[in-house]
Amino acid sequence: DAGTWDESKVREWQDVAAESQRKGEKTHVGMVFGICVEKNSDQPIGSPDRKFKGRYVFRGNQVRNEYDDYAIFNELSSAPAGMQASKLVDCFGLLPGHTCETSDAPAAYTQSKLGGTKTWVRLPYDQRPASWKGKFRDPVVPLVLALYGHPDAGGYWEKHCEAHLRSVGFTDVEVWRSCFVHPKLKVFLVVYVDDFKMSGPTAAVKQAWAMVQKGIKIEPPEPCTRYLGCYHRIETIK
Repeated sequence: DAGTWDESKVREWQDVAAESQRKGEKTHVGMVFGICVEKNSDQPIGSPDRKFKGRYVFRGNQVRNEYDDYAIFNELSSAPAGMQASKLVDCFGLLPGHTCETSDAPAAYTQSKLGGTKTWVRLPYDQRPASWKGKFRDPVVPLVLALYGHPDAGGYWEKHCEAHLRSVGFTDVEVWRSCFVHPKLKVFLVVYVDDFKMSGPTAAVKQAWAMVQKGIKIEPPEPCTRYLGCYHRIETIK
């Protein structure tokens, strides 16, 4: 439904590869498959944080090119914020009149377009449209969005995320990747892949979240209780 791949352009991989060889164009092909994991399995049995999560992903370790050789990627490295940055957000959020909140971007990678070499994917048999039956031997469709598992997906998502943040007034913290400040609102934001954590004056944080939501789909922000596996508890010491 998100348009991660385009089923309207289904073709035989043999035809796609032959056309790419004839034109001298690079083309990649890979597989989409489903996985299911238990999130937060380290928590006690019965904990509401434990839940099973299913998703379809790209098999990034078995990608071939038009000559059936292993594909070579640009290796767009991403640089998520570290734990030190998270602690600094905590500190800033403890100042009088400040707050600290978190949010996550659902299906983050597929909020960005996949660039680079055109990539085609083979869908799982149980996910192929019934209309394909008997018409194709090895059907493939173009991969449009940066599906999780693609070696360059994280890099394209990060570029998309950072470009939007800069467009709404955030500036990068020098030599500290994935950390941003908004000079006008005086808020501090760190991004760890799809996890956002922000602190600053309460009213300003609310405005800043609204700016983020103009170009990035995120869950409703809430007070920081758990981030990167760490539970947070705020106490007032008299």
